[in-house]
Amino acid sequence: RRPLALAAALVAAGTLASAAQAKDVTVMTRNLYLGADLIPLATAPADQFPAAATGVFAGVRATDPDGRMKLVAREIAKSKADIVGLQEVSLWRVGPASAPKVVYDYSTTILKELKRLKASYRQVAIKRGFNVGGPMGDGIDVRLTLGDAILVRKGVKVSKVRSGIFKSQITIPTQAVGPVVPNRGWNELDATIGKTKLHFVNTHLEAYSAGIRLDQAKELVAGPLKSKLKTVLVGDLNSGPALPKAEDIPPYAAVAAAGFVPLRTKKL
Repeated sequence: RRPLALAAALVAAGTLASAAQAKDVTVMTRNLYLGADLIPLATAPADQFPAAATGVFAGVRATDPDGRMKLVAREIAKSKADIVGLQEVSLWRVGPASAPKVVYDYSTTILKELKRLKASYRQVAIKRGFNVGGPMGDGIDVRLTLGDAILVRKGVKVSKVRSGIFKSQITIPTQAVGPVVPNRGWNELDATIGKTKLHFVNTHLEAYSAGIRLDQAKELVAGPLKSKLKTVLVGDLNSGPALPKAEDIPPYAAVAAAGFVPLRTKKL
C-alpha cells in the first residue's frame, strides 16, 4: 500500500513552517519494498517451506534491490529533502544458519550511492524489529531483517533520537518456523534546520490486521507524536480517509483527530 505522509502544521506542499521561519523544511518518505510477498512462506507446510523460501528469494533477486536502492538514493539527492523517513529497510542474508552472509543491505546501498552522488546524508535512526530466517535446502538458510530508518541532510541538527516497537503486534502462525511476530515500530527525533525546529516521526503500521493497525495508531498518538514542537509524521500507515474498505479508515482518523492534516507533494 502507498505510504501516507501527515503533518501537524503545514503551509505549502513539501514545507513546514515554524512561528519564526528561517527557511522551508522538506521531508520525504519511501517504503523501500522488501522485495517479496512473505505470505506464501507463512502458509507453506513444513515440508514445502524450503522450496517456497527458494522461490521467494529468487523473486527478491528479480526485483534488483541494489538497483532500486540506487534509484531511491538519486531521488533523495534530487529532492534535497532535509529529513527522510524510510520503511521496509531490509537486510537479506543467505548461507549456513550459523553464519549467513549479507546479500542485500538496503540502508548501506542507499548511503553509498548518496556519497557517490556527493549528497551529504547520514542515518540517524534505525530500528529493525523483524528478524526471521528459514531453510532453503542443502543446509542453506535465508534470513530477512527489516524495519524503519531516518536519514538527515548535512546541516540538520538532531536530538532526542529514539526508536521503539509497538506494544500491539500481530502473531502470524507458520508450520515451518513457528509463530512470527513482525515487531513493527517507529523512529522519532527533534530536528533543527536553521531557526526552524520540529519533531519528526517515521513508522510502518500493521498491514494484515485492522485492529492491530488501529491500536498502533493510538500508540503513536499517545507516545511518539506527543511533542511541544510542530510535528511531522511520515510513513506507510496502511490507512487513509477514503479507502474502499471501511476497516482501513480508523487508524488515519485516530491520527487526524490528534490535529494532523494530510500533505502530498507533486511528483519529482
